[in-house]
Amino acid sequence: MRRERSSQAFGVVASAVLVAVPACASTSADQKPQPTVASSPAAGSAFEAIREAWRASPADTRALQKMIESFLDRFPSDRLSVPARLYLALLVLQRGDFVAADAQLALVENPPPGTAHDLWTIARARRLRAHGQAEAALDLLRPLVGKIVDPLARSIFEEELTRAALATNRDYEAISYMDAWLRATTDEDKERTTKTIAAIVEQLPKDVLLGALRAMRKGRAMLGYGIDIERILAERLVVIATSSGDADLARMLLDTEAGAMALAGKAGQDLGELATSRRGLNLVQGRTIGLLLPTESPELRDEAADVLRGVMWSLGLPSGVRGIAVAPEQRSAGTRTAARIRCAPWEAAPPLPEPSPDDGVRLVTRDDAGSADRTEASLDELAGAGAAIVIAGLDKQTAARALSWGAAHAVPVVSLASPGDVDLPPDFAFVLGEPRANALAALVRAAPELGARTLAPVIDRSEAADFPAQGGHFGPVTMLPPVSCDIPTTRAGDPRFPLAQWDTEKTHAWLISGSPECAGGVVGELSGANARGLVALTLEAAALPAHTPGLRVVTATAGMLPPGAADEAPDAEMRRFTATLGPVNWWSALGRDAATLGRAAMRGLPATGATDPQAVAERRIQARDTLASARARLWSSERATFGSGRTMKRTICVVEVPSR
Repeated sequence: MRRERSSQAFGVVASAVLVAVPACASTSADQKPQPTVASSPAAGSAFEAIREAWRASPADTRALQKMIESFLDRFPSDRLSVPARLYLALLVLQRGDFVAADAQLALVENPPPGTAHDLWTIARARRLRAHGQAEAALDLLRPLVGKIVDPLARSIFEEELTRAALATNRDYEAISYMDAWLRATTDEDKERTTKTIAAIVEQLPKDVLLGALRAMRKGRAMLGYGIDIERILAERLVVIATSSGDADLARMLLDTEAGAMALAGKAGQDLGELATSRRGLNLVQGRTIGLLLPTESPELRDEAADVLRGVMWSLGLPSGVRGIAVAPEQRSAGTRTAARIRCAPWEAAPPLPEPSPDDGVRLVTRDDAGSADRTEASLDELAGAGAAIVIAGLDKQTAARALSWGAAHAVPVVSLASPGDVDLPPDFAFVLGEPRANALAALVRAAPELGARTLAPVIDRSEAADFPAQGGHFGPVTMLPPVSCDIPTTRAGDPRFPLAQWDTEKTHAWLISGSPECAGGVVGELSGANARGLVALTLEAAALPAHTPGLRVVTATAGMLPPGAADEAPDAEMRRFTATLGPVNWWSALGRDAATLGRAAMRGLPATGATDPQAVAERRIQARDTLASARARLWSSERATFGSGRTMKRTICVVEVPSR
């Protein structure tokens, strides 16, 4: 049977069940229940001990089974042996022991009306359900609704009735039975019953719980559901909302106008924080750019800081940062020169005015801590804060998730890293980064000996997943196991990097893909040890480090990176950035370029906000289109705009770094 879904269906089922309970509460004269009493006080006492143990620890089936079997050994002919055998059948059925259950049921043939007959019916229904005949089980049980008087038998019946309804996909009907179960439970057994029902509720889908809770709140007076079942459903939905970051669900659960109950403790606090977040809101707040950074991630903290430097600079934040004068002696400070090349001609780009408060461009940021579990939730918050364009993705995993999120929510996303070999979602995906394989291929073309030697890779921690941990083939090269740029010094005065090991292994080729600082550290230590060989720097590590003549150092270049490698000196803006915020590297250039293109795109958007769903969708499409056509002089590429497929094209060249 198709699983019920709508809250309207729940209301109909709920009303029918509540009406059915009192209607069936009486028995006919010819089926008058007959009490089953013990033949002796000893038998009665032993049987009551079984019932008390069942009520206290129903899950301890082994201990209960021993108690019942002991009772049957002592009192095989007692009148209470019939319900005892039925309790035993129910226990072994719970464990799936059908042979033992059938053996007990065979000894009990259709007991007279009363508790024993009720237990017999429940045991037969449980056996049917266990064999996949839940419909037949439900047909057996329904006539007993409202008739069972014995508290323990009633509790067993209510649970079996609930599970049979669930097995037939009658979720809303099962919730009605749970409510009846709770209301019929004695105060002594209330805590145990509540825990059992809460465990069953955990198996129900979110939409069923939500539909049931809404119906209960809307029709409290008519449906007459108890507060206990409503609280159990609400508490389960609180767990779902807080664990999944579902802010819309959190707001619904806290909506007092819709009949929400007060939620105390940490669960209520967490739900309140989620509900007051911007997550899940659908709006555009004027010319807002969203930035997702893993600032709490140890692996990506440096990259995040560099990206933030570039974004803040491009947007002129804080106010006045771009107005700091550059002294003449600073204009070329720290910039070495290489054998200058003309890598590729610069595309024409219109000058972009200096950022101004009059632009109305606003920046909102969120931190996903480098955790995949927080990526979508953080992006939801950026959208809820009104971002029309989002900048995200410092590693390929986050890039792929962010671009997929953008496609699903129709929000343009600029990824700073390449998402790797994945199919990019159409329309709203923009990729500014560059696959590492492209830089590596350029380095091998310029220095073919890289492909003929075994390289020692030195990488950032954030790149570890992209390199073979035990070494081996990596595109056109063969590598040793990678060494971290963050490797600590074992003893004061000793080199940080494994120079002795490299010397023993006769390593004479290195690939550095961490950062310019990492490249400077490795090249400096190799030069200090008078090492000989070839050092290749990827775009992430692109730099012009000083070195001894025994080393040959080549670096990948793109756009204006690294400063001093191109055939033109860095432009005035880059000189101001360096003097104000420090050296430009790959990540700061990407941050600056993403925000610069975003700022150019924002100039074509209305400064007013939009909250109507249709207006929001239209505004995001407009943001996508203006971003796709935005042009500006970039630092990470000679191109001025996104190319086909909304990816940034760039020419990667390789230059020799002169020795000191």
